[in-house]
Amino acid sequence: MKRITSVTIALTALFGLAVSGCDKKTSDDLKQKAEETKQTVERKAKEAKEAADKQIEKAKPKLKEFGEKAKDATQDAMEKTKEAAGSAAQKLKEATNTSPQPVSPTPAP
Repeated sequence: MKRITSVTIALTALFGLAVSGCDKKTSDDLKQKAEETKQTVERKAKEAKEAADKQIEKAKPKLKEFGEKAKDATQDAMEKTKEAAGSAAQKLKEATNTSPQPVSPTPAP
């Protein structure tokens, strides 16, 4: 924040000197430099946006492929979970149906 404030003060002072203490040619030179800088920044921003757009378009097929793989993996996991739950239920059912034979109160001869 201090750095931004210092830069702002310096630019304000420089602008003040350009307007009050310099001749018209220097002022025009500063305006031209400012316009050139603005155009350069705009051009660089446009180039960066275009490069980012290209990268996004390049990544779209991979993202779609990853999405399909994730969908397939989820489906497989759901099927395996259902199978495991069914198997566990069957084993539990078998375990509860197989009861030990009741012991008779009288001993065998």
